[in-house]
Amino acid sequence: MCATGDDVKMKNSEEITNDKIFEDASILKNLIISLRAKISRNRQFIKSVAALLSSNILSSVLTAVSGFLVARFMWPGEVGAFRAFTIPLTYLMFLNLGTNDGLWRQIPYYVGKKMPERVNALASSAGAFNLLMSAVVCFGFICCATYSLVRHDLYGVFGWLSQAIVCWGIFYGSYLTSTYRTLNHFVTLARIEIAQTILTFGMVFLLPFLRFYGLCARVAFPAMLGLWLFHRERPLRVKYRLDIKALKEVIKIGLPFGIWGALYTTGWFATESALILALDGVVALGLFSVAYAVRSALDSLPVAIWKVITPRVVTSFAQEGSIRKANTRIIEVTAVLTGFMAIVAYAGSFLLDIFVPLLIPKYITGIPVMKVCLWFPVVQAAYLPINNLFAMGRPWLFGRGIIVGVVVFPIATWLLLPQIGGLLAVTAGSLLGRVARTLAAYVDLYILTKKEKEVL
Repeated sequence: MCATGDDVKMKNSEEITNDKIFEDASILKNLIISLRAKISRNRQFIKSVAALLSSNILSSVLTAVSGFLVARFMWPGEVGAFRAFTIPLTYLMFLNLGTNDGLWRQIPYYVGKKMPERVNALASSAGAFNLLMSAVVCFGFICCATYSLVRHDLYGVFGWLSQAIVCWGIFYGSYLTSTYRTLNHFVTLARIEIAQTILTFGMVFLLPFLRFYGLCARVAFPAMLGLWLFHRERPLRVKYRLDIKALKEVIKIGLPFGIWGALYTTGWFATESALILALDGVVALGLFSVAYAVRSALDSLPVAIWKVITPRVVTSFAQEGSIRKANTRIIEVTAVLTGFMAIVAYAGSFLLDIFVPLLIPKYITGIPVMKVCLWFPVVQAAYLPINNLFAMGRPWLFGRGIIVGVVVFPIATWLLLPQIGGLLAVTAGSLLGRVARTLAAYVDLYILTKKEKEVL
């Protein structure tokens, strides 16, 4: 019996449908295989991010809660009086001469170049130098504490002694954490940071009894614990030797980046505190300290991503030499993270109006500055692609955007000062300066990417 035209059409239609099903199934199978392969290749990266993310989420929660408890237990003037002792050390961080920044750049660079002997040489010399700086700065603060003791100023004695302890974590501890970041020992790093956070949180309950002295102990003991754990678990077990040649290499690369980094981080924060103290006094500085605690808690997520991405970007750049490919790796993460942090900031503004009067009524006047501080983590999230400028090892490219921010910060503060007062003007001016710095860096990235495309 001959098949009719309709039968032939139906048979062809069935065959096409079956082929389409098989084709779709094949595409889905290939997608699954590709996804599994991508997860397998990035297993260590995912594990590192998960470890740091869980650590930073816990840190964010405990930091936020402890910030509210500090505000609950203590008056703004007491918190501001302690914060004043921390300003000098914040400025003194530049004494590491950029050795940590040099390690962040050079160790992953030499890892990408398969040169482990250079890694050990640089780490050995930088470690010796940071130990020396820790001892020198510590001695300076002990002298300040002794002078306060002669004057029978107990606040001065314990305030300066706390900084004498903390400086070891600032110099030698920061050196150690630099080696953790660059060698992807992020799980261990996260565990140590959790231990520090838990101890810091637990010690907040001493504040109703020890007051100012409790604040001193609360920064000193976690610093000691972290330093001991970082040293015990250090991934680079090299003998510290002050090799001048290796140290020069680290400083040559790191000092320019260190200067720019100090301007944008520690120097920037110290200037915020110093300006607020000068313009509005210790009470305003206490209000700012609680707002900064909120800001630091929310900063934890962008900082966790930044810690993991930085060494990978540098290593990839050492292997491929392409700024365009480096941008591609970061831009999607940046967009998602920035959007998420913006939602958190917007929601947080409403929550502050509800919970601050309820939990810390002594700090109601600080609500506006807390709301401004909610937007700093959004800028921090948008900051991620600037790692690419760091990876290129060209300090001027990394730093000229910071100059824009440094100029905008005081100008904005000066213009806002008559309208909103010192505390809010400094905080808002600082935020505008950071936005300007980030936008300037994006312009540099766009220009570099365009030039690279033209060459290709």
